[in-house]
Amino acid sequence: MGRICDAGGSSVKAEPARPYTPEQLAVRWDCSAETVRAMIRSGSLPAFRVGGKLLRIARQTVEDFECGTIGSGDSRDVSSSCGTTTTARGADIALRHTRPRKPNAKPATSS
Repeated sequence: MGRICDAGGSSVKAEPARPYTPEQLAVRWDCSAETVRAMIRSGSLPAFRVGGKLLRIARQTVEDFECGTIGSGDSRDVSSSCGTTTTARGADIALRHTRPRKPNAKPATSS
């Protein structure tokens, strides 16, 4: 653990950065905790277990993920977060028109 100086110039012991729980990260990212767990299961978000059961995500991992330095394949390559500049990779999305849907014909009713 390092030491930091407070406003008066005295040296105080720095608290270690506590890792996030999936619930805390879900609040930070405005998503569900299950979404965070799914990202961990898929391998796109590194995490570790405490006591063999509890999931935790290191703060540095979260910062790296948010800056696009870790993540799933193309997401970090096209991300412009954290001040990076990217160029197009040629992966264009082609949109096409679809035929308008015909209304369902109602069967004739006999009276």
